[in-house]
Amino acid sequence: MWLQCRSESGGACCIVENVLLSAWQVGDVRVSFSYAGLSGEGNYPGPAEVVSIVAHQKDERLVPYQSKSGDVLEFLYLEDLSAQEVFEKEHQSNKLKTWALRVGGWLLMFLGISLTIRIFHTLVDWLPLVRDLVSLGLKLFALSVATSLSLVTIAAGWLFYRPLVASLLVALALVPIILARSKASPKKNQ
Repeated sequence: MWLQCRSESGGACCIVENVLLSAWQVGDVRVSFSYAGLSGEGNYPGPAEVVSIVAHQKDERLVPYQSKSGDVLEFLYLEDLSAQEVFEKEHQSNKLKTWALRVGGWLLMFLGISLTIRIFHTLVDWLPLVRDLVSLGLKLFALSVATSLSLVTIAAGWLFYRPLVASLLVALALVPIILARSKASPKKNQ
């Protein structure tokens, strides 16, 4: 802990450590006590914590950093990390968020398609054997269409950055259609 002293006569500031407070008289100096960077765990004020921060230092404050591309960077980790480790953690976090959004989008698309084609299930609901077969077929259809449409949506996002990846995703999206066409009976050609 440190003491910040200001003289009543407007003299210079001083930082004093390990001083007997009984040597001072009331009115001699103004004393203020403060601390920074200590946690409240254990004995008061607690052990100091080490943090890793990515931000822009403006005077005595840390403010969000505005990059040239327009992104705002401001990260805080409650551990001692190098700059490379901080950005690797952020990269990993972004990858997890991206995959969570992809899976969530696929799930919503599957749910929407399943609910949309549910009308066909209600048409055959009164025939038990047919109902089960139609239900299975509709679920497979919804799964196939949701997967294909999700892949096309993801490919649209990759189109300008990695056209080869986008082309591969569109090709994968077309696989169910190609398989359905190849298994169709050749009766239509006759």
